[in-house]
Amino acid sequence: MDFNFFPHHTGVWEGTYTRIDVDGKILFKHKSKLTLKLDGRRWYQTNLYNFDDGREEFHNFGEAIFDDNGVMTFDNPRIYGQAWEGKSNVILTWTYKDQPGSRLYEIISLISEGHRMRVWQFSQDDEFQGLMMIEEWKTATQDTIPTSHFQQTSYIKEAVS
Repeated sequence: MDFNFFPHHTGVWEGTYTRIDVDGKILFKHKSKLTLKLDGRRWYQTNLYNFDDGREEFHNFGEAIFDDNGVMTFDNPRIYGQAWEGKSNVILTWTYKDQPGSRLYEIISLISEGHRMRVWQFSQDDEFQGLMMIEEWKTATQDTIPTSHFQQTSYIKEAVS
């Protein structure tokens, strides 16, 4: 299967997530490190979030598979959704399994090779909840990621008191 955009989004990406409410107020920011690998039709992803108060979250999303139409379906303990390539970007939709009625829509676009922007649109029970703006830079290619990285277990480390 030939992909136009997914291969450009592999590797290690580091940046900042900024959550905004419906009135444009910044609710919070945190640092991120995403590790992404494409192996044929298999997609592997982990997200590491670091908050200013010392809280840390690591989410291993496991393996997701692309179908014959190039649509990836992901179904893991945290989220269920799909991703595919648009004309010039990657598009995702998903729901959080622990938040029935949640729906998120994401657009990922390259600003330049190794620099990208992402926007999440949040809704809950058909009501708009705000946006997440994400800016990231590629810090490593996927061939530098050890296979063992994707065997790590998800965790949440609470804030330091």
